[in-house]
Amino acid sequence: MRVIGGLARFFGRLIFTPILLGWLIGAMAFGAMLGALVATPFIFAFFDQEPGQSAWQWIVFGPLMVVGAVFGFQYWRMASGADAYFGLTGDSHGSARFAGRKELKALEGRNGQQDAGLLIGRNPRTGRLLRYDGPAHLITLAPTRAGKGVGTVIPNLLAAERSVLVIDPKGENARIAGEARRRFGPVHILDPFGVSDTGMVSGPPSAAYNPLDQLTPDSLDLGEDAATLTEALVMDPPGQVTEAHWNEEAKAILGGLIMFCVCHEDRDRRSLATVREYLTLPPDRLKALLELMQDSDEAGGLIARAANRFLGKADREAASVLSNAQRHTHFLDSPRIARCLARSDFAFSDLRHRITSVFLVLPPNRMDAYSRWLRLLVSQALQDIARDAERPHRAPEAVPALSGAPVAPLSATGRLKASNPTLGPALFLLDEFAALGRLEAVERAMGLMAGYGLQLWPILQDMSQLRDLYGPRANTFIANAGVQQVFGVNDFETAKWLSQIIGQETSRFQTDSFKPGDGPSFSNNLTGRDLLTPDEIMQMPPDLQLLRVQGQPSALAKKLRYYADPEFAGLFTPETR
Repeated sequence: MRVIGGLARFFGRLIFTPILLGWLIGAMAFGAMLGALVATPFIFAFFDQEPGQSAWQWIVFGPLMVVGAVFGFQYWRMASGADAYFGLTGDSHGSARFAGRKELKALEGRNGQQDAGLLIGRNPRTGRLLRYDGPAHLITLAPTRAGKGVGTVIPNLLAAERSVLVIDPKGENARIAGEARRRFGPVHILDPFGVSDTGMVSGPPSAAYNPLDQLTPDSLDLGEDAATLTEALVMDPPGQVTEAHWNEEAKAILGGLIMFCVCHEDRDRRSLATVREYLTLPPDRLKALLELMQDSDEAGGLIARAANRFLGKADREAASVLSNAQRHTHFLDSPRIARCLARSDFAFSDLRHRITSVFLVLPPNRMDAYSRWLRLLVSQALQDIARDAERPHRAPEAVPALSGAPVAPLSATGRLKASNPTLGPALFLLDEFAALGRLEAVERAMGLMAGYGLQLWPILQDMSQLRDLYGPRANTFIANAGVQQVFGVNDFETAKWLSQIIGQETSRFQTDSFKPGDGPSFSNNLTGRDLLTPDEIMQMPPDLQLLRVQGQPSALAKKLRYYADPEFAGLFTPETR
């Protein structure tokens, strides 16, 4: 029956199309004839001769016949249903479409600058790299093992001539791209557990950064700076809910202890390890410390207020607050973490003034226990960059290429260049973004800090991770992302959400009936169809990705593979594991 139905549709269209075209010719001819009839009295009036005796008569005949033919054409469109039959129905049910040749070409580079911008994929038509050179943030949704590292993180580490901070869970980014980043400027690999094992001969096995080095006793912002640190330290893992009161009180005592450490300890003792030492003192020594804090006039009296707030509580409440503060700082007992927080080999503000690369390496099996370390450094980096942006401008330092460093290939050969002297915004490649937990500093940066010389690129597995962390505020990340990159989707809710935001196109479908002895009957209808349905999104080929670039239609692009793409040949250190 399906074969018979298909044949009926084929022959029906074969027969009906000439009929429609014949109808069109007839309608336009009839309209032109009516126009000629209307013109005839004017011929007698103006030319005083019969029609056809002078070529000048076409000055009157021609326009009226054209008008008549146009009216005939419009009548044919309305009466025949040809718009629906030929698919000329407009966008009454939706106007969504995929990016065309011109839109994709615009992403290859603007104004001839083929090497500017962040890498977001490859044009499936031309095979050229696609880039985003706008100021907005980016976001990537891709599950584990879908190619986030090889297709997004590492290509940009190899090519981006700008400062970069990257969360590197497995240390592979540092191993593969660490040495390549040295041709742009200093590289700092913070790897407390030594998983990156880059083999670099210069510098210690792991760089270090002490957040308390950025706090000064005479600063008017000391209280705010301490509060930023406590916000990063006090975090409940997803699924673990603690009454807000206990966390707020823990932040209060931690903030007071941090300020006391900064104002009253020698410089070599100013670290979070010392703050952890305060929290684990025997009861009598802790009480003595709090009494010293009550007598402090530093930090505008904030230290004394924090001590008063704690000592004014009942014993049971004070014990609960202390226990909560100890729980949130337990990770500082690790000698590896303490060593990585003991000194500062660099300042995050360096990222604004010269090309600097910072790798934060923390293996996945230690994420639960030590994710506060990541939160701490990311939060501090955002704050330092924001503070530096608010200071009077100073010219950026020029960083010459290191002697003997590999020179990036020229674009004329199809290879990447590394010769642009302009310092673009610092790029935060936040892989395993969900491991940071809800971090107010990141949320603020996503909405407010694009103008501070900063671009965030959170990388998540699916939308549920973002909604679990930020609830309704998750839309802040989507709304402020100039590029949304999605591939390897296997979560239905994420696929459904994508299908909805991509939009619908106006689709035509035909119904027909056929009865023996009668001719086929056709009916053309319009409906709205998702440009990509959830199941089509989930069944996308593994080498394709969906791109949504601000101001452009959605695009299907090829994913990058740094180890196989010729543009990156010779730029990276091959994996040996």
